[in-house]
Amino acid sequence: MSVNENLSVHGLIVQLPLDSINRIDTELITNAVSPDKDVDGLSCINAGKLSRGDLNDCFIPCTPNGCMELIRQTGVSVAGKHGVVIGRSKIVGAPMHDLLLWNHATVTTCHSKTPDLPEQVGRADILVVGAGRAEMVRGEWVKEGAVVIDCGINHVPDETKASGKRVVGDVHYASANQRAGFITPVPGGVGPMTVAMLMENTVQSAQRFLLRSQSHR
Repeated sequence: MSVNENLSVHGLIVQLPLDSINRIDTELITNAVSPDKDVDGLSCINAGKLSRGDLNDCFIPCTPNGCMELIRQTGVSVAGKHGVVIGRSKIVGAPMHDLLLWNHATVTTCHSKTPDLPEQVGRADILVVGAGRAEMVRGEWVKEGAVVIDCGINHVPDETKASGKRVVGDVHYASANQRAGFITPVPGGVGPMTVAMLMENTVQSAQRFLLRSQSHR
């Protein structure tokens, strides 16, 4: 790819999902991006480094990175806490598990085959939800005082809206808000942080390229 070789380009992202009437191998496309410019952190090389705990030598996916920043802003230490992640996607769930783990939380990952989801959620000091199911996590499941990060974006019918629908997360906000110590709204919570982390990764990439070019002079 010519963009990989272009020294004036410091960040490259692939907008997913890839829309086409023909099947496209997403892994093939995302792995074609140079790991040094993969500011979305989706290539297998960056994902592998993250899974091994090499956090200072990879680009971290933007949504999980934004979630970690939101947790930091609460003042709640991740170390020693029980983190529960719902969802195991390559973009959110899997890297979120790795980030919590390497920041010294004890982590449980839940998914569609988890039989006792309310019980698992009830153990979470830090709960991150990225399952893609509207308001699936009920407030009564949530541990009193827990940090709840909702990565879900779902559309549900709402006749009061001009569009006939409204956006909700994967957590039932009204009930969870009664028990959580901190909780993100949808929309307006994780989304803006994802964009901010993408910009941060791009700036870091530019700085690395500039330092390399100076050292080669």
